[in-house]
Amino acid sequence: MTFKRLVCIVLLATLTAVVAKPARAEAMDPNTILIIVGAGIAVVAVIAVVIIANASEGRRRSAAASASTAAGAPTVVVFQTTAVESP
Repeated sequence: MTFKRLVCIVLLATLTAVVAKPARAEAMDPNTILIIVGAGIAVVAVIAVVIIANASEGRRRSAAASASTAAGAPTVVVFQTTAVESP
């Protein structure tokens, strides 16, 4: 069983348990609400930084690749062969 499958099964079991018997509603402390909102904003900020970094890295790589081929640099071709055992 892969880690991804295990996480999915645990989440589905938890969701089923919550839908079957939801917890009693209680008042939340304002500090708790602020902590939850702050954590959510931090997660969104980290995801945005990762997406922006990947997008800019992809642009840099494609620009470098087009510059190297436009500059007359030789193209390198790599062939992968399987090892054959001789008799």
